[in-house]
Amino acid sequence: MIQKLLAFIVTLGVLVVFHELGHYLVARLVGVKVLRFSVGFGRIVWSRRFGPDRTEWALSAIPLGGYVKMVDERESEVLPADLPRAFNRQNVWRRIAIVAAGPIANLALAVLLFAAIYVIGVPAQRPLLAPPPATSPAAEAGLAGGDLVTALDGEAIGSWQDLRWRLLKASGTSSVSLEVTHADGSTATRRLALDALNAGDWESNFMATLGLRADLGSPIVNETLPGKPAAIAGIRPGDAIVAIDGTAVRSPADAAAITNAHPGERITFTLRREGAEFRSELTPESSEQN
Repeated sequence: MIQKLLAFIVTLGVLVVFHELGHYLVARLVGVKVLRFSVGFGRIVWSRRFGPDRTEWALSAIPLGGYVKMVDERESEVLPADLPRAFNRQNVWRRIAIVAAGPIANLALAVLLFAAIYVIGVPAQRPLLAPPPATSPAAEAGLAGGDLVTALDGEAIGSWQDLRWRLLKASGTSSVSLEVTHADGSTATRRLALDALNAGDWESNFMATLGLRADLGSPIVNETLPGKPAAIAGIRPGDAIVAIDGTAVRSPADAAAITNAHPGERITFTLRREGAEFRSELTPESSEQN
């Protein structure tokens, strides 16, 4: 929760800085004197003065925006020497340019970020399969945990999103052909039946209905609650869950399913911490205790 809040504040701060910087730079360009550049509203908690106009650069207490304060006769008394540089004395086109510069700066930032994403790319989740449920179409097709899907009906599959999209496009067909690479490096072709799915299935989580689940690697423990079984067993945030009672865990759903199947029973967790594996026993609480 705290990490998400900090990420929100940092992201908002970047947007605010670019927005206000647009106002500031154009104001300086057309000769308007800037008194203060503030990130945040309310009480000033930190400030320094820089530049020929001794502009005050400030951080304020409420980090939900920002502002650029310019010399303006409508807001306060202005020294005679500063009158030609007052915002209200500029012609209409200069005032429009200053006001519009903030949104334009945000638009320019968006263009730059999208260009960077296009050039650098973004991480994509590999179409690596977790073990499918025993009675699912994926299991009946012979797909197994550790299989990497490389093609669907002859078209290359490069990511989990590719696989999902191509299956969605094939929703009107009875089956599709999947080319997979097994964990040992060997390859195979599997035919996945789609005719068991109805229209409602395609509008919901059809991947789960087919038994196709992504192998996300060992799930990481986010937090443990004091006094609860995990904390008592010595499990810490950051530990990776490798297996439960000898069954490999490749997703948070795996961990939840195995744990929920043994309420009140003692089970053994295999965990990884700082590269070393260890075991820890705990007894999950039953639903009546939660």
